[in-house]
Amino acid sequence: MAGKYRKRSGHFDVIMMSDFRLPGGTTSSNIEEMKAQKRAGLTTGLIHMSGQPRSRKSTINPKIKRMVDGRSIRMLNTTARATCDTLIIRHPRILHVRRRYKPNVSAKRIHVIVNQTPRKDYGRYGQLVYNISRCEQRVKQFFGKSSTWHPIGPQVRKTLFKHHAGDLKNIKLASADWVNIINTREWRRKNRPSHRGVIKIGRHSRDAYVKWPSNRTDLLKIYPASSKYEIHILGGARTPRRILGKLPQNWHVLGFGKRSPKSFLAGLDVFVYYTHPNCVEAFGRVIFEAMAAGVPVILPPSYKELFGEAAIYAEPSNVTNEIDRLMSSSELYERQVRRAIQYVEANFGYTKHRARLNK
Repeated sequence: MAGKYRKRSGHFDVIMMSDFRLPGGTTSSNIEEMKAQKRAGLTTGLIHMSGQPRSRKSTINPKIKRMVDGRSIRMLNTTARATCDTLIIRHPRILHVRRRYKPNVSAKRIHVIVNQTPRKDYGRYGQLVYNISRCEQRVKQFFGKSSTWHPIGPQVRKTLFKHHAGDLKNIKLASADWVNIINTREWRRKNRPSHRGVIKIGRHSRDAYVKWPSNRTDLLKIYPASSKYEIHILGGARTPRRILGKLPQNWHVLGFGKRSPKSFLAGLDVFVYYTHPNCVEAFGRVIFEAMAAGVPVILPPSYKELFGEAAIYAEPSNVTNEIDRLMSSSELYERQVRRAIQYVEANFGYTKHRARLNK
């Protein structure tokens, strides 16, 4: 990275401001947009702003470092003087926290990407992560103009109107969501794994309580302790271990980052993703990664507005019925794979991103 940071950096087509240390979906989404911008011939500047100043993690995610080439994608000093056509601020928490130095960027357009709801969950004791009005005030203080806020999916938008209607009066909320993007060609597996009787069910997420069903009954309906199935988990399983007491023998667990998601997905028969009932999953990047890889996906019905016919929807009690139905017919299986890939390409492709940068 030596020599790739700039204090005075001139003009960029796009400047992206985010917490570039983060390990999960925020980083993956940032990287996909960098790749789309580079493919379109655009220059990108990156400004790191911590969303958790007291965190011990101080280094930029290695995946971000590998994207920086010093030419089309450059890492800027926090206070670098720069101008841009479009400033993208992903992860509103970075605007909420106090900081000693402010950015020195002049932008024609400013987009705040709401990739996380203002509260961690919406149960009785849900923790406040950021305040919308305070964040917009910081935008005006930093950049001298207001921004446009974009939820990354319909569930976030609904949550903003339901729980934060008062704050919405203080911002400009875009009519269109700023959905995540993906290149399906990079993810598609070469072949479906040969089926040898045992059905391989997989899921991938950080091991946070909001990422898992909240009770023993639902957990075992969705990820059954049966020799008929193997449950493959990428991301750790401390949360379900606390709920269940111990993990079933047919569960196979890898820690977060211990295997590439693409390699992990290639060996699955089906991807099943259910979370805590009080959690609002902003988008679920892991979901359309599975779709792009060619793995059929089963989800709660709440995702249907976002993913349409690309997924199969079921209540916890009906998950295994849908899995068995899917696995009983190669024609049905392949039809679902094709349907999902076509949907992802049409709704979450790189061309979507290029078009919205100019709005």
